[in-house]
Amino acid sequence: MKKSLIALAVAGAMTAPMIAQADATLYGSLRVKMVDTDLQEMDIADNSSRIGIKGSSDLFSGAKAIYQFEQFINTEAGAWGGGRLAYIGATGDFGTVQIGRMWTPYALWTVFTTDIVDNGTSGDSGYIIGAHRTPETLAYISPNMGGFQFAGAVLTSDSDDTSDSEVAENAGVDVAHVAAKFEAAGFMGAVSYLDYDEDAVKFGGNVYNDVASLGLSYTLGDLYLGARYEDRDLVSADDQDAWELAGSYTMGHTTLLANYIDDDIRDDAMWSLEAQQKLGKQARVFASWVDYGDNNDGVEVGYRVDF
Repeated sequence: MKKSLIALAVAGAMTAPMIAQADATLYGSLRVKMVDTDLQEMDIADNSSRIGIKGSSDLFSGAKAIYQFEQFINTEAGAWGGGRLAYIGATGDFGTVQIGRMWTPYALWTVFTTDIVDNGTSGDSGYIIGAHRTPETLAYISPNMGGFQFAGAVLTSDSDDTSDSEVAENAGVDVAHVAAKFEAAGFMGAVSYLDYDEDAVKFGGNVYNDVASLGLSYTLGDLYLGARYEDRDLVSADDQDAWELAGSYTMGHTTLLANYIDDDIRDDAMWSLEAQQKLGKQARVFASWVDYGDNNDGVEVGYRVDF
């Protein structure tokens, strides 16, 4: 027993400096909310909690190797909830190359322009097609060239049997993806194009030919405005359009937010009004009034702590 303890102590002492040299950061966000709507009695639920590790290390060329691994956490069960991110790559003067499971440029540059609230409408329309965070992806993002960047990605097929529902929904997908972004003086404009293989089945069983998206945002001091448009060309169904508007205004530790979503996949539009209150550098609460459409209104109140 004593020998085992001594060995463990020695291993720990040797591992600590190795971790420090790897420049690794442990991070996470625990998020819980209370929901009470016309169609759902009061419930305390997880609100997309997660934990991860990310970091970088120097390469001989002067570039950096990068990595990130992130998991859902189910605060209701007190257990792991499934995979979010798992990629490796390299970044330098040439730009950034990543391979694995990652946020796509489609998400980073268009979806996130309006994904700003803590309530259940956050990112809703952009996540419909399942191309926001994808497995088996190879992506390149250019360096910033006077405010302009471009990106390309390939989302490859996956025929593996898996219990991860999000991976399963993306299974069998072959997508070519290009995007571009320009930022200057508080303004950001981005375009994204996803070209689907004819056999690519996506979220909800829909089969897409292509999806084109536009994201716009403007920041002026404490004011933020975001807008998003998406056109989805389906193989054997009517094409779909989606509009999103979002805005926020910060006054000290208080932020007031609103968003509006009109997506053809639903009969009614969705909107919400939200107030966020910072309690510290890494903790905040929020309260929202949400119209989910389909005669379903309600309130959401939540608390999150980041680390």
